This record gives sequence, structure tokens and C-alpha cells, in this order.
Amino acid sequence: MATATPASAAGNYSCGNWKQTVNSWSATCTVKSGQARAVTDCSNGKTIYGAWIGRGTWRFGGECGKYFVVAQDTQGRG
Repeated sequence: MATATPASAAGNYSCGNWKQTVNSWSATCTVKSGQARAVTDCSNGKTIYGAWIGRGTWRFGGECGKYFVVAQDTQGRG
């Protein structure tokens, strides 16, 4: 199983406390400005995008059900 190194957009949010199982992952993210969301790539070829979330501290994550997590990441905007 390969996983991507989680990344944060330049300065508008940060994530820590990353946890992963074979079919799910989670992280605690603080959004300082703009919005951020979780992105999960599953072994069945599906990419799952979380909802865009605004300022605050949130639990981000994703789940692939019976499939494996191939990569997890977060995205930020504005």
C-alpha cells in the first residue's frame, strides 16, 4: 500500500494527529482562513472528496469501505 505525504496549502490551514488503517484515515486540521477539505483515493479507483470546511478546528478523514486507502491528502482554497 502506498500513501501520499499529506500536504497543506500555503499558510491557510494545518493538519496533525494523522491516523490511518487499511481502509480509513483521519487528521485534526485547523483552518485559519479560506476553506479546506479531505481527499481520499481508494484502491477501486474512486476518489472521495470531503465537503469544503471554513475556519475552526475539525476532524478530517476518509473511508474506502471494503477497499484500501491508496492515498490521503487535504486541499485548501482562498
